[in-house]
Amino acid sequence: MQKQNNIFLPDILFNAMGEQDRSKKFLSASELKPLCNKLHLEGKKIVFTIGSFDLIHSGHAAYLLKAKTWGDVLIVGVASNKSKKAMRGKGLPLIDQKNRVELLSYFKFVDFTTLINEQNLMPLLTRIKPDVFYTLGVDWKSHLRKPEEQKYIGKYGGKVVKTKRSKPFVSASAIVEYVADLKIKEIIEYFFGKINIDLSKGDWKNRKWSGLKTRLRSESLYFGNQIKELGLFSHGYFGQMIDIKHLPRLSKDLKSKKKKIVLSSGACDLVHAGHARFYAKAKALGDILVLAVPSNRIIRKQKGRGRPIVHEYSRAELMAFFDFVDYAVIFDTDSINPIIEELKPDIFFTVKEDWNKVEESSIAGLLKNWGGRIELTPPQSPNLSSSRLIRKAAGLRVRQVFKEVLDEAEKWTSLKD
Repeated sequence: MQKQNNIFLPDILFNAMGEQDRSKKFLSASELKPLCNKLHLEGKKIVFTIGSFDLIHSGHAAYLLKAKTWGDVLIVGVASNKSKKAMRGKGLPLIDQKNRVELLSYFKFVDFTTLINEQNLMPLLTRIKPDVFYTLGVDWKSHLRKPEEQKYIGKYGGKVVKTKRSKPFVSASAIVEYVADLKIKEIIEYFFGKINIDLSKGDWKNRKWSGLKTRLRSESLYFGNQIKELGLFSHGYFGQMIDIKHLPRLSKDLKSKKKKIVLSSGACDLVHAGHARFYAKAKALGDILVLAVPSNRIIRKQKGRGRPIVHEYSRAELMAFFDFVDYAVIFDTDSINPIIEELKPDIFFTVKEDWNKVEESSIAGLLKNWGGRIELTPPQSPNLSSSRLIRKAAGLRVRQVFKEVLDEAEKWTSLKD
């Protein structure tokens, strides 16, 4: 076995250079059995938890990190496409199982992932025999989790943890419903003008939308003095949130240690695997990645009413949970120039697209003052984007609301008596 930064991880997760190979975090059920047998023999405590992780937010990350604190190795079961479709209906999940599994691999505290059938966990439980089955209490009340699962785990001395939802709780389905209603209203108003219709139960005219906000990490993970016992910071499980005013001091400290600083930026509103690939590339160019996240006001100004979907702090906090982000900072200026001036990064990493004329902007001039440079790379998931997720969510919502008339239209036969 091998330890990295005081974190237990099996040897197979590291390549010849000692770098983590995220692709090897995914294992089939048959591959998990011999691994878990080996871990048990070595006295390692296995924690198992499950979920869909369709539209992931900081609440999901906090949940998984809490699960990790119950043992040495965290295995996450991700609901397969087939399982999700059987439970929720046609068109779900929004994101393919391969991409959902990939995104979880960028969390340092997730050791392994596997695909599961949410409605039939017994075959997998008998293979891995987790020491701790970490679950949401509501899943037992809804009978998604079954008494025989708890009975089986209890037989060999395992433990079932039934945790409460963090408050305020934000589910992926709430995000889907919101973005769908937003898109539907936009389309209706495009074709019919500003008509007297409200798809959000009377809330649109009076509510100033500031994004879905999950419980802050400082509230949900810091257990007073217990934080020292859990050792979350010493493990380096997540990056730090930092205020703009502290950037000069951070820059000076990092440069004194000969660390190469990479700066990148993004709204990170509906996060998917493409975002993770993009920022992982950014981190690979240097030692420290600082991610600048635009405020709610800036996103609203750029993208219009109803955006962002997720609150600025929750967006930044989620990105800080990923292993490639060292620092996340929220900025409230129309340009990222103030961040660049304060941080003085060695590299500014941004997307290579026709609209992005960064090399002709003042940013290039600023970077030259201290020998910095711009690096561009194309989008890492052209077929997986926030706009496509919103359109799909809207399509599913329309089908749900107007199912009867759509079914009639899809018959494609002339009406006759």
